[in-house]
Amino acid sequence: MPLLLLRPLVRAIDWAPLAVVTLFTAALVTLADFGQPLTSAMGLILLRIAGTLLGSAAAFALVDAMSGGPEPVRHRLRQAQRCLLAGGLAVAVWLGAFAYVLSRLPEETLFPVGDMLIEVGVCLGIGLAAAATAVRYAAGRQAAMAAVVVQLVLVLGTILLPPEVRLWPPTCGFGHWDEAHRFWLFALPVPYLWLVVSGRDLR
Repeated sequence: MPLLLLRPLVRAIDWAPLAVVTLFTAALVTLADFGQPLTSAMGLILLRIAGTLLGSAAAFALVDAMSGGPEPVRHRLRQAQRCLLAGGLAVAVWLGAFAYVLSRLPEETLFPVGDMLIEVGVCLGIGLAAAATAVRYAAGRQAAMAAVVVQLVLVLGTILLPPEVRLWPPTCGFGHWDEAHRFWLFALPVPYLWLVVSGRDLR
């Protein structure tokens, strides 16, 4: 059944937001400090912007036109495949951006891919979990937009935290980097657990 469902889902998903964000990400990492090596701080900013926007764009993939009426295929299965397709593409785009940013950094620059992937994983999970919840109560793009607002408020709201608990350290490996990423690691499973709960079959 999942393989039979794959082709119609690929055609049904609204890929436009992810396409737009992909183009924007490519332009962003290419044109920033064009012709010069990137600093570690600038690389962090670029990849964090890309991760947040990709998480928001992936939310649009969970808008399901089959919801609310007779459902020939289980809601949980459809939404799980939508998450895998859109989330996989978002992560692939981010990894491409990461590789390009890394190529523009001076040699031996400290730039931990694992910690950055955890940040992106949380951003993506929040976007998908918020969308999976919103589509249960509203149809169309307004549900995805509600998810985008939730994701941006939760993620960008962390910028307002005091410096000693700031979750977006500006320098890799220094200051409160380790403490912040212990929190990111602790938070990582939360949106995905909520995604499982909110993706349950409609009644």
